[in-house]
Amino acid sequence: ANPYFVRMAYSPTATVLGDAVAQAPTFFSLSLIGGNDVLGYAVSGGTGTDQTGNFNPATYGSNDITDPNVFAQAFSTITTVLSSGGAKGVVTNIPNINDLPHFTTVPYNPLDPTNPAFWPQIQTLNSIFGALNKIFDHVDHSRVIVFYETSASPVVIKDEDLADISAIITGGLLSDLPTFEAFIGQFGLPPVAAPSVAGLLGLTYGQARQATEDDLLVLPSSTVIGTVNTDSVMFLMSQGLSQELAGQFSVEGVSLPLEDKWVLTPEEQQDISSAVSAFNATISSVASANGLALIDLNSLLQEASTTGIISGGFNTTTDLATGGLISIDGVHLTARGYAIMANAFLEAIDAAYGSNFV
Repeated sequence: ANPYFVRMAYSPTATVLGDAVAQAPTFFSLSLIGGNDVLGYAVSGGTGTDQTGNFNPATYGSNDITDPNVFAQAFSTITTVLSSGGAKGVVTNIPNINDLPHFTTVPYNPLDPTNPAFWPQIQTLNSIFGALNKIFDHVDHSRVIVFYETSASPVVIKDEDLADISAIITGGLLSDLPTFEAFIGQFGLPPVAAPSVAGLLGLTYGQARQATEDDLLVLPSSTVIGTVNTDSVMFLMSQGLSQELAGQFSVEGVSLPLEDKWVLTPEEQQDISSAVSAFNATISSVASANGLALIDLNSLLQEASTTGIISGGFNTTTDLATGGLISIDGVHLTARGYAIMANAFLEAIDAAYGSNFV
């Protein structure tokens, strides 16, 4: 059960909606209904499933996107039931994720060549990826991976929407066996290790590419980029690599592609955007049909993320920590942010019902 509602519920089998209606309300508010129907998918880097077309929410996972028809039925039912006794109300729509710093703070190209820990690795990395880039360029040039010596480089990610070319990589490397044996020899590996190393490279980089400005890295990715993935190290050591070499091939976002959970690709962003647009269309339509006040939080957050919102003498923006609107989790509002939201509630109520709160 909801751990907060269960403390005040009328009975163990009560519902939030049922208990609300039992109060015979004359006014109600619904804030950000539908937000969590996309947020779980977004903050998990798109590891869930877009359930559009699946009308059975009992089969959904916690990180899935709710089908727009399922959401429409639920939202319509809630507002109809709450309005049935003649109650007035106010509802909000939901913002686009690209207006939240949880998804816009970490740059796609954080690998700084002036970083003394990264600079010595650039030539070695380019040598390693140079062997793969010949294959990447032949299959799909967008997969080519290059680290720059004079400017910031993008991280390497795993893009699950890319075709898996693991077998092509392995076969391509072994097609010129003498060259590949010489290549792995620089890492102290014997010629006999060529087939297994080629297989490991294929497995690791079969869906790899460097991030672009169209990718969104979720906020927690900042804590893993550049760190050594110990699980990867243990696996590579079990395949015969030394601990030192396994560590070199296990640097998150550098030699080891970032997992899907750290990145929202354009395809995943489109799934989210489509759902948000559909949900907001439902919210607007239902609010209009029931004569409810509507707060356009989507536009409010968009304004804050571009020009900022002047409030209390401050220009409040969505910049993480310094903007004043969004808390340090990059998603929820600060006290000032909720005050701005409260004022938006009052303005919307005034506009809909002729009150004079503002």
